[in-house]
Amino acid sequence: MAEDADVVSKENQNEPSEAKSELEVLKEQILQAQSLAEERLESLKRCRADLDNLMKRSAREKEEIVKYASEKLVCKLLPVLDSLDQAAKHDEGTRVLYQQLLDILKTEGLVPMDEIGKKFDPYRHEALCSIKSESLEEGTVAEVIQKGYLFNSHVIRFCKVAVAKR
Repeated sequence: MAEDADVVSKENQNEPSEAKSELEVLKEQILQAQSLAEERLESLKRCRADLDNLMKRSAREKEEIVKYASEKLVCKLLPVLDSLDQAAKHDEGTRVLYQQLLDILKTEGLVPMDEIGKKFDPYRHEALCSIKSESLEEGTVAEVIQKGYLFNSHVIRFCKVAVAKR
């Protein structure tokens, strides 16, 4: 019996140290799990931010595509608009038709440039010739030979002009 007591006593002495070592192992596992969870959370946050940025960029690109989708068609219609403009000077019915087409194109973003008397700007004008003028300052647009147009605030056709000189 004494031997049994010694064995139980030795087992009891080993239990606290085993419990401590198990506790240390569990604490280490918890720390590792917390570290892994934090890494994964940061990774998830980065992925979410990347997704948000992608969504915003896609929305901007879609908006640009919609905004400029009709630009190609509008550019193809400019010669027709020019012809109607010339014919409208001689026929009232054609003038009405020209105005209707121009109004439709304006709703799509087309803006005719009214440039007479404005300073020559190579980003908006194409100078075809110069005209002597005493009434206009040198370097200003004296005559519009062919209308220019803006589409959604950028030039789609330069205004062909005659520039005033002294």
